[in-house]
Amino acid sequence: MHGWRPWVLVGLGGAVGSVARVLLSEAWGTEAGVLAVNLVGAFLLGVADAVWRGRRPLTLAFWGTGVLGGFTTVSAWAVLMAGSWAWFWGGPALLGAGVLLAALGLHAGAVLRGRDGGPVGDGDAVGAR
Repeated sequence: MHGWRPWVLVGLGGAVGSVARVLLSEAWGTEAGVLAVNLVGAFLLGVADAVWRGRRPLTLAFWGTGVLGGFTTVSAWAVLMAGSWAWFWGGPALLGAGVLLAALGLHAGAVLRGRDGGPVGDGDAVGAR
């Protein structure tokens, strides 16, 4: 992707995702909010990547890199881990759960992508713009 459009879409998406993360964290409390955004975000990013990679790079830039990149927050998770032994020891479990949810999201996205007649599997084989 070249030009200014991907940059603008990532910036706008990041603003939307960051605001959603703050609202959720305030509604659920910091710890539960950080846990929720990272796990839900990992799954949704897997879905977005499987559905749009190679077919809709600008859509993936907005929703994947922008919205979901702004929504998830490794830095807040790192601060929780640095300030609490319980969070520190739970960190590897959270990371493992995030990887598992991302893999499930990739599978779910491949199923969704297959329903509209598009290729299922490695989206990089499809001509990216």
